[in-house]
Amino acid sequence: MKYAVSSQEMKRYDRNTSEYFGISSEVLMERASLKAVEHILKWIKIRECDRRYKALVICGVGNNGGDGACIARLLMQQNILVNFCVVGDYTKCSDLLLKQLSILKNYGAQTDTFSNICDNKSSFEWDIIVDAMFGIGLSRPVAGDYAKAVDYINSCKEDKKSDLLVLSVDMPSGINADNGEICQKAVRADITVTFNHTKIGQILYPGCEYAGEVVIEDAGITKESFLGKEPGAFYYDEDVKSLIPARKADSNKGTNGKVLLIAGSENISGACILAAKALFAAGVGMVRVFTAVQNAEAVKELIPEAMIDTYGKDEDTTGKLEMLLGWSTAVVLGPGIGTNAQAKDIVHFVLSFYDKDLVMDADAINLVSESDELKSLLSNYARNGKKLILTPHLGEFSRLSGRSVSECKKGILSFPKELADMLHCTIVCKDSRTVVADSNEKKIYINVSGNDGMATAGSGDVLSGIVGALLSHKMSSFKTACVSVYLHGLSGDAAAKTVGKSAMTASDIAEHIGDFLE
Repeated sequence: MKYAVSSQEMKRYDRNTSEYFGISSEVLMERASLKAVEHILKWIKIRECDRRYKALVICGVGNNGGDGACIARLLMQQNILVNFCVVGDYTKCSDLLLKQLSILKNYGAQTDTFSNICDNKSSFEWDIIVDAMFGIGLSRPVAGDYAKAVDYINSCKEDKKSDLLVLSVDMPSGINADNGEICQKAVRADITVTFNHTKIGQILYPGCEYAGEVVIEDAGITKESFLGKEPGAFYYDEDVKSLIPARKADSNKGTNGKVLLIAGSENISGACILAAKALFAAGVGMVRVFTAVQNAEAVKELIPEAMIDTYGKDEDTTGKLEMLLGWSTAVVLGPGIGTNAQAKDIVHFVLSFYDKDLVMDADAINLVSESDELKSLLSNYARNGKKLILTPHLGEFSRLSGRSVSECKKGILSFPKELADMLHCTIVCKDSRTVVADSNEKKIYINVSGNDGMATAGSGDVLSGIVGALLSHKMSSFKTACVSVYLHGLSGDAAAKTVGKSAMTASDIAEHIGDFLE
């Protein structure tokens, strides 16, 4: 597990390190700069070119500029030819930057002007450009000389391609560290060397596309600097097996979970098949599919391991459901069931009478969105300790929360938590970066596994199956959802390597789930 921090959180931890623990800002800056220089030297070593390299270091007037000035000095001491300039109003230079400029002067370095560099230096002059203009402090649009500097860096990169290394210090200039938004324009870095913790803007889109390779380096700000106030977001990047309790050697199909999958309608058979495949692939012991009678033969043929119960059009499903709910240890409800009166009755019955763990997806969520009565039942469902996990994509989340899709996308870091609190459940808001929030947790989870090839029909059905299966491990509702999303993304990444993003189907994702489990 790794933390993803906001700009304010990082500034607070930086301040705590200096003011509470007594490690000076100058020491922290030197450590950070040394780490950045290590990556530049590594790049130079790989190229195996026997000549002096030329670097341009472009700094802003804040402490990120101080990092840049320190990096310029360290590069000079590595026999690299360095041009250095400060963009912005010199009268607003931070104290740390002024101190680093003084040190540079003592070492005989000459500070150039950005306009002189633009007027007299070819884009082919540089082997390395260090972007140290803004760091994590930017929220306003990039304008004036800063905008010209961003354009200059990007044009140099376009001209020289892989023959130029663009390294951003802490954040690519122009990217908001809190949400990944582009502040008018932004540097496209090859590598972003960030310090101590990932910044949220480096993992959200579109910021992650500008950051290049993000390398987290220890510059001396440790977890002790939280002083009891941990970051509000985290992500997984470890072996997924380490996150899931080991399967017991003496377990049996009953103890490994009995999931009732209520999915599929007379016109949609694929949803229940994909979810059932994922349930088995993620390790559940038994699956019972409750679906429209028209899907029976397809399920029997494609998922022979599953038991199947069916219902006909307009049939009263109460008796069958009562028996099936009693059999199960968890229910996955909603993929492809439709939104007609019969489907609404099924959702109503489950929310009214089921007394175990429940995963709701797709049409079940849409039905709740349209009914105050169902929403009331839903909000009371998990109050007695039952686990309730909802897995809406952004459109379904929009309908459930009563906000526009664009609002929900913009507020994806905060709205899932608000909805989870309101409905007393776990919310998995699926998007290019899926966010998980829980009414019993302060933190949110931001998923970084997966790829755009997973934006394909049935991918969400596979996820609902994974969630249903992992409920058998008796983890918290929140951890179950987080690990499920992570595993789903890893399976999608494996599928992309096998068949490619464009050709990937939901079945490909399901087939790779087992790659990451025992």
